[in-house]
Amino acid sequence: MTVEEQTQLIEKIKFYLTRQGLVERLHLPAPLEVRFLAQGEYNQNFLIGTGDRQYVFRLNYGSQINAANQIRYEFNALKWLERSGCTPRVCYVDDQKNYFDQGLLIMEFLPGRPLDYRTDMQTAAQIFGQIHQLPVDAAADQALIAEKNNILRARVAECEHLLVPVWGSKFVPAHAQHVLERALQACQDNVNQEDFFRDQQLWRVNNTEVNSHNFIIGKQGWLIDWEKPVISHPVQDLSQFLASTTTLWRTNIRLTQEDKRAFLDRYLSIAGFDRADFMTALRIYHPYLMLRALSWSAMALNEYASGEKALQNQEIYAKVQQYMQADFIDTAIKEQVLDEE
Repeated sequence: MTVEEQTQLIEKIKFYLTRQGLVERLHLPAPLEVRFLAQGEYNQNFLIGTGDRQYVFRLNYGSQINAANQIRYEFNALKWLERSGCTPRVCYVDDQKNYFDQGLLIMEFLPGRPLDYRTDMQTAAQIFGQIHQLPVDAAADQALIAEKNNILRARVAECEHLLVPVWGSKFVPAHAQHVLERALQACQDNVNQEDFFRDQQLWRVNNTEVNSHNFIIGKQGWLIDWEKPVISHPVQDLSQFLASTTTLWRTNIRLTQEDKRAFLDRYLSIAGFDRADFMTALRIYHPYLMLRALSWSAMALNEYASGEKALQNQEIYAKVQQYMQADFIDTAIKEQVLDEE
């Protein structure tokens, strides 16, 4: 987006806030301020207001989960999660697209910084523990996609879909395609392991995008960016959080075995789950998580390199290029959360 386009969009947001009576409803101070905040793969975020009256104005450009109404899905998830005390409070949603071509929501702005893996692992364990303490109820079941019976098959299906444009792509290295093909076959061959998850009946709301920049560390810790939460086994979030593809996404940090054990000790003490069962779940699930992370990276590399991607983030482009290099993907595809447990 050019500076001129951004300026025009900011003026459009100001007009919308005034026309909808949101300036008064949200007690936004005059003069009304709107500033660009951040851009993701599927959204743009603007900061509205000043001082202690600041909110995030979020425009949605697509759905990673093929939700018919992506912004409403996200809004419903955040409303349900407010009880955890670890997520942003939402105060407005508009999915009619009468003024903007995109669905939009407004939520509270949480001041702070991204999570630092060197200093904030115990805070992250606390956040996950508080969220995963919440048992799934009828409201969550009605609002969110559930993977209660197909946690592994869901990953396989997702990867099969992600990899369609990758096979034969001139932009994704042939070696990476070969590694992904073999890993996909191995995961397909072992999906019967998901019987273990059904037997546990341990269903929780999972964020599914738990990189360091989706945490805000301030007066306390929060987990933000709930674009594609699902009801699943809590190992889905924990496996992703501890994966090298996640810790390296915005940093150059690989967690040590000691880091991971200390994190899991704290998390399990809060969540109250059986350690042996949880570690078995991690061992089973992690190859599927790594396949998903690398499949998405391959898909994204193809989209960026071919020019198909509408919203481009050059940091993401550089990272997925790194992940498709032979030395990286060969190691990552074999990764387990812990060497032994």
